[in-house]
Amino acid sequence: MKLTRIAKLRLRVFRDFVWPKDLHPFAQFNVIYGWNGSGKTTLSGLLSLVEKKTALIEGDAELELGGATKVAGTAFAQAPLPQVRVFNRDFINATLSQTGGGIAPIYFLGEDSIEKQARVEQLKKELATTDIKLRTAQTDKTRAESKLDDACKDKAKLIKELLTTANSQTYNNYDKRNFRRAVEAMDAQRAVAATLTDEQKKQLHSQKNAQPKPLVEKVVAPSIELDALTSEVDALVGRSVVAQTLDELTSNARLAGWAQEGLHLHSGEHATDTCRFCLQPLQAARRTALEAHFNDAFARFQKDLTVLLSKLKAAKQAADSLSLPDVSRFYEALASEVPSACAVVLTAQSETKAALDALIARVEAKRDQPFAPAATQAPATASPSLIAESVTAFNGIVEKHNRISAEFTASVDNACKQLEASYVAEAHTEFVQLSDAVKTASGDLEGIKATQASTQTQINELERAILEHRRPADELTAELRAYLGRDELRFEVKGTGYALTRNGQYVSHLSDGERTAIAFLYFLKSLQDRTFDLKSGIVVIDDPVSSLDDNALFSAFGYMKDRTKEAGQLFIFTHSFAFFRLVKNWFHHLPGQRKKKTEDRPGRFFLLRARCHADGTRTSELGHLDPLLEQYESEYQYLFKRVYEEAHRNDVVELEHHYGLPNVARRLIEAFLAFRFPDMSGDLGPRLERVDFDNAKKTRILRLLNTYSHAGAIADPGHDLSLLAETQPVLRDTLEMMMAVDSEHYSGLLKLVAVQPVEEQGEL
Repeated sequence: MKLTRIAKLRLRVFRDFVWPKDLHPFAQFNVIYGWNGSGKTTLSGLLSLVEKKTALIEGDAELELGGATKVAGTAFAQAPLPQVRVFNRDFINATLSQTGGGIAPIYFLGEDSIEKQARVEQLKKELATTDIKLRTAQTDKTRAESKLDDACKDKAKLIKELLTTANSQTYNNYDKRNFRRAVEAMDAQRAVAATLTDEQKKQLHSQKNAQPKPLVEKVVAPSIELDALTSEVDALVGRSVVAQTLDELTSNARLAGWAQEGLHLHSGEHATDTCRFCLQPLQAARRTALEAHFNDAFARFQKDLTVLLSKLKAAKQAADSLSLPDVSRFYEALASEVPSACAVVLTAQSETKAALDALIARVEAKRDQPFAPAATQAPATASPSLIAESVTAFNGIVEKHNRISAEFTASVDNACKQLEASYVAEAHTEFVQLSDAVKTASGDLEGIKATQASTQTQINELERAILEHRRPADELTAELRAYLGRDELRFEVKGTGYALTRNGQYVSHLSDGERTAIAFLYFLKSLQDRTFDLKSGIVVIDDPVSSLDDNALFSAFGYMKDRTKEAGQLFIFTHSFAFFRLVKNWFHHLPGQRKKKTEDRPGRFFLLRARCHADGTRTSELGHLDPLLEQYESEYQYLFKRVYEEAHRNDVVELEHHYGLPNVARRLIEAFLAFRFPDMSGDLGPRLERVDFDNAKKTRILRLLNTYSHAGAIADPGHDLSLLAETQPVLRDTLEMMMAVDSEHYSGLLKLVAVQPVEEQGEL
């Protein structure tokens, strides 16, 4: 499906353009000639929207496709459209990119590669920013780790200083690793449980600092059955003795004792009938009375009392012999327990001895007065088991002491462990905060590293994709040589792009013509892509030979012709008459180009003209190519025709009609004088001075051309519209000057103006 007409267009320089009724439609091959500013860029941009299937949002347009179908510019995004490839200034900018500077900048070809390379450059900038963030994050992490490490070292040093002891080697080499293991194994709940009071720490420090002491023997509690002795005393004292008592002895214990001892000394082996006191005969009756008083029951009773008394005294001696070890023999950690336990034992001992003394007194009293009534039983002053229990409790402390001695190293270690746990617990909160800071810094660092890795991965993937689509440098060099017709520019692979050399030296700057040439080469190569069907597609080429010399121009044209000759439809926009002439000659030799009807010819010619208005605005029109431009090999004849016709118009026209004419006149005079004075170039003024012609008219010509042949708007307040009104007289002066300088040349041009178009011939 081909583009047949631009039915209407209201966009930029085209103001309410409607396809002229007498203008033939587009053919397979089309060339549109127009000077700069006539609207070529606008038309190529419009067709770029068709290529990209992008709706027109500025102005209004309607294209006619296939001679019948009309598509509005707003429907470009969704309407079925033919494949289009457009080469213009936008394509050059999108296709050829330069990065880096200095001696050997890198060039990239292809819109996709440029977009990828632009993304690479952006990612590299992001990577550089990420590198800065990475270094900052690493510094933050190092600082956080350093704070944590310093805290661990300080706490470890404190614990080592406080817990190092000659009694244990455990903490002699305590360092931050030990502290860290301990604090990491502790949670908040355990930290609370492990925290000690100052008093608890003081006791444990005493235990830690204590020196090992000898074992302390257990105290042996005296075996005193106080209850049994009391019962025995109660029973014996309460016994009655059956005897014929003597009142004088019963009432006088001392006398009874003396008499009993005397009877003993006068009986048995000491028997005598003589009183050893008074040496008087011992009366038998007295002896009998005394023996009746001191009979066997009495003797046995007295013996029982003596035995019990001995037993009680032995018990008292046993209680009295109870001895406790000195408090200084015990460890300082037990110093608070020993005195109180000693006091309990001594109290029990004292109370036991007092109870025994009371029992002894009762027995002695009974012994002295065996016949006296038994005294009332006194209440016990001590518990029978009190002394044994107190000794048992005291021995418990002895066992602690001995256990500490037996397990002294373990005891010191245990005290140190409790103290360590307490000091670690006190530092737990600070450690958690510092550890969290390290974790946060580490997390930030890892996140940045992940971003860095992801960015680098994207860069690698993009560069790999660029490399995959990068064409060989030798191939590009050969194509550029064929296009320009010279071999001075060469491609070299460099990184993901190319470096360019000119005569062996790296190119740091490309001219506009060279940039255009390289981009155009790439464009022509892209027409061979599998995604584009050249034979059914539309190719649009806008000024591909900017700034090329004549030799390069011819080579470029040949290269373009070869690559586009099979295009389904071709549009060539140009302002270069030299290039237009090459295209024109090509079209003139197309099969069928000599057909009588223009509508049957495969190659067609169009002219873009811009008309200037009094308000400074311009309007472009698309129309037939002037016959002079089509038939002759130079633009010069066309310019002469335009000036001649405008100079000799008799109809009244609006002032706006004259705005474009000074430009036409200037180009005509410059071409004319270039032939007359080939040794001069530059400003028009010096060349006009060499012309032998009326000075006043030359001044008027120069004034008009300098004022109106460059700007589209009035920039100099020193001139006004009255000067523009002199356009026709000045054009006549121009023609008069040309005739005066070279009348024969002028006459030849007049013949061309009067010549009618060559009759259309039949097909060759």
